[in-house]
Amino acid sequence: MSANPAIHPRVHDAIARDQGIIEQFGLSVVSALDGRCEMVCVVPQRLVNAAGFAHGGVAFTLLDTACAYALSSTGVQGVTINANSTYVKAAQGGSQLQAIVKVMSQSRQLATLQGEVFLQNQGQSVLAAHGSFVFKVLND
Repeated sequence: MSANPAIHPRVHDAIARDQGIIEQFGLSVVSALDGRCEMVCVVPQRLVNAAGFAHGGVAFTLLDTACAYALSSTGVQGVTINANSTYVKAAQGGSQLQAIVKVMSQSRQLATLQGEVFLQNQGQSVLAAHGSFVFKVLND
């Protein structure tokens, strides 16, 4: 099977190494090119909290992972050193979430990224969370 052309080769490599995270959170990469990434997940029932909603870590992990792949799509790898997320709408188990992230700025040492998570609800996208991230660019 050939690699998805909507996903940068460095992101394909990262996905292969991130299988545990991808499986645990039910993540899937739609596209990751030119400093942008779109990912989706269906909220696993095992990640629903005592209040009956998806744990905030699901949306956060979706954003954080999409940020890592957006940065990788520029040809460099990085790690999160600061993150801020705001939750707007709760999701339930089985709900589909979509993250859209982009690199806002990038230097030799740091990259800043912003993203949004949308809850797919009866054909409509409703903002569920948004965040800003700072990544330390790793030297190869």
